[in-house]
Amino acid sequence: MYTANASFDSTSFVKPGDLRVAASELPPSPQVFGKLGKLLRDPNTGLNDITELVNTDASLTTRVLKLSNSAAFAQGMAFDNLDDAINRIGFRKVFKFVGVAAASDLFTVQNQTYQISGTRLWENALACGLAMDQLVGKVGYDEQDMFTLGLLRSIGKMAIELCLSKKANAPHYPLAEQLPILEWEASTLGITNPKVASFLLASWNFSESTIQSIQLQYLDSDPESGSGEFLLLNLACFIVEKIYTGLPGVSGYWKPVPFYCERLGLQVNDLEQVLGSVRKRLDETLQNIND
Repeated sequence: MYTANASFDSTSFVKPGDLRVAASELPPSPQVFGKLGKLLRDPNTGLNDITELVNTDASLTTRVLKLSNSAAFAQGMAFDNLDDAINRIGFRKVFKFVGVAAASDLFTVQNQTYQISGTRLWENALACGLAMDQLVGKVGYDEQDMFTLGLLRSIGKMAIELCLSKKANAPHYPLAEQLPILEWEASTLGITNPKVASFLLASWNFSESTIQSIQLQYLDSDPESGSGEFLLLNLACFIVEKIYTGLPGVSGYWKPVPFYCERLGLQVNDLEQVLGSVRKRLDETLQNIND
């Protein structure tokens, strides 16, 4: 049986107590996003339940309304409250907007440990979410779960950065060497970013399938048996790297195109269509956010 507990040893730079502190210091919006996902699976959830949850974070509400009012979605009709926005664009669209805003909260800051700019982290997260959203239409799986996986897959790196920023002489990823990220983390930090992500998401009561898929996203345990949601996430990361928003030290974890096509029943032109669509939607979404 799969467990989401991270493994620590006495040499780990990151301790369980450090992670608990980091979890309390990360923006609250990812937890709102997770709770919203659960609410939307409950057939008894109503409009008031959604607005009450999202409104617990005033900044999140403001950005969700901004996205709802963007030219691409509002079609000339402006909203000044969540009730109107949800009635016009629906629960699922608002869920995606909450996810985009939550990812923006998490990733638009410089990560010194991994030497990655906030802009690059944020665009990578958004592109992964959009890639998962597009792939769902090709192979199935739950649209809501897949979008969540894409957006939050790097959350462990942000928690590690918070932990190490408080420690003297903390190590930094050697950017020029481009070492495989999991190997560097395991040997230098004593823990890996997907395991840290699983620790956080479990504490925030995300679903077991989401936690497991993010932990297995690199197909590092048994790459030849990769299947299901975590294989789809691995493919999304491959696609995102092709549109030049990849992250350091990860290229070796993506597979050849035939591997994905065989395991997921895809054609090469399916991947080409997804790649083009993600690039277009990424540009559109960033423009709507920045307007």
